[in-house]
Amino acid sequence: MTRFIDNYLLYLMSQASASASAIFHEDLAQRGVPVTTWRILACLYPDQAMGISELANHCLAKQPTMTRQIDRLIEQGFVDRKNEDGDRRRVKVSLTVTGIKLAGTLIKQARDHEADLLGDITEEDKVALKSVLAKIMLRSEGAA
Repeated sequence: MTRFIDNYLLYLMSQASASASAIFHEDLAQRGVPVTTWRILACLYPDQAMGISELANHCLAKQPTMTRQIDRLIEQGFVDRKNEDGDRRRVKVSLTVTGIKLAGTLIKQARDHEADLLGDITEEDKVALKSVLAKIMLRSEGAA
């Protein structure tokens, strides 16, 4: 008899994400890079600038947590924060040269990990998988 969770989409997506991410997250930890830092760097790479709220949304974090993370990354020299149009309440975050270099290295590692993970899956199936996941994300955002 098949259990409900064995064919439940959200369970399968969660399990797939956790197992697929585990090796890459371990590699990040060995480099001393927290997953939240990786997400921030990846979102801003190579020359994107984002507000704190938008960045928090993309990085699956709450705004206060993101603000603390950005403060830490500024101290480390990976990101810069600038007021938008002279308004202190509107801030844009972008990568520094040092942040671009680290992000580029990590993105290459992430691409290699993804290629290993997807292995012999056809290009057509890779495109279809990513397309379906993007559609699910859009539908979920619309329902929220």
